[in-house]
Amino acid sequence: GLVKSACFGLILSLVGCYKGFYTTGGAQGVGKATTQAVVIASVSILISDYFLTAAMF
Repeated sequence: GLVKSACFGLILSLVGCYKGFYTTGGAQGVGKATTQAVVIASVSILISDYFLTAAMF
């Protein structure tokens, strides 16, 4: 539980920071970057959850 939660938090923070730092295009760009960050983070968490569960059991 604790290891997976830490990995998920790391993924969320890395994706969010990356998309936030490299956003261009004003308010419209921020909206698009936010949507992209949520999608990328969600898919990354699902994929990492699969591999972490397989590795732990």
